[in-house]
Amino acid sequence: MLAARTTIDRATSTLRKAESSLADAKSTREVARSLARRADTTATALRAEADAAGRAYFAAAQGDGSTVSSLDAVFGSGKDLLAGLAGMDRVSKIAGDAKSLEKIAAARDEEADEAEANAEEAWAAADETGVDEREGEVADAELVLADAKDSLDGLQAMAAAQSVALINTLPADSGQLSEQGWSQPVAGRMTDGYGPRPNKPVAGVNEFHRGTDVAASCNSPVYAATGGVVVEARANGSYGNWILVDHGAGVATGYAHLVNGGILVNAGDTVTAGQLIGMVGSTGASTGCHLHFEVRLDGVAVDARPFMAARGILVG
Repeated sequence: MLAARTTIDRATSTLRKAESSLADAKSTREVARSLARRADTTATALRAEADAAGRAYFAAAQGDGSTVSSLDAVFGSGKDLLAGLAGMDRVSKIAGDAKSLEKIAAARDEEADEAEANAEEAWAAADETGVDEREGEVADAELVLADAKDSLDGLQAMAAAQSVALINTLPADSGQLSEQGWSQPVAGRMTDGYGPRPNKPVAGVNEFHRGTDVAASCNSPVYAATGGVVVEARANGSYGNWILVDHGAGVATGYAHLVNGGILVNAGDTVTAGQLIGMVGSTGASTGCHLHFEVRLDGVAVDARPFMAARGILVG
């Protein structure tokens, strides 16, 4: 399942990048559209001035040039547009010169054409910000992520089925050692139980959780569940600092993630039920202070809670 989770992580990363690129493209498009709207406004104003200049030229060309009465008839309420031509007094001075007005009208028309072309280019630039392409990339990334999640779901279902089959083959509790005293290994609350664990808390741990996790403060006391002989007291990979006690009759208990310096017994020591043997820690593959407690029957880890409950002890 590690490969499937890695695929999901990569697909998620790709999706996040695509979403970020899409957001950037949309922001760029909005800026481009704002510039295009401004260009439209400018082009509209310049076209109005060009039209006014054209009407002024037409009026001058048709009249005798001595007055601006013909201009008044052409412009009507639009006289304010003549401000762009330096005011009515200036128009009255050049009204008789149709050639001058023709040049002004042509210049204004050229400016308006250029402004309209700029506006068209601005809108084209707004359409070329890649939003559609980025939206396609996001949609593709979402499909890849969905497929990856479906694959993981299938693997998890398969693993769960295999786990059920495994549990059905585990050694049965036949009441071994029920007559002797038993003790709670640590005081605390259960945070993870025995069985399939599709969402591993940290890398490097098994898909199937073989123990019962009990949260407790670091350096809290850890006690032997019952009497026996210590067979292991050492660092043990993902278990961290670890103690394994053989109680006889095929029964053994394990205590993992003990704090550094928290192994208080040695291999070969004989212990009794409730004897202090270690201290809670977070060594090995662990996300916080807790005791990983295991019960093994004939070397195979079984669910510790019902086993201990049958002997009057609640774990977690």
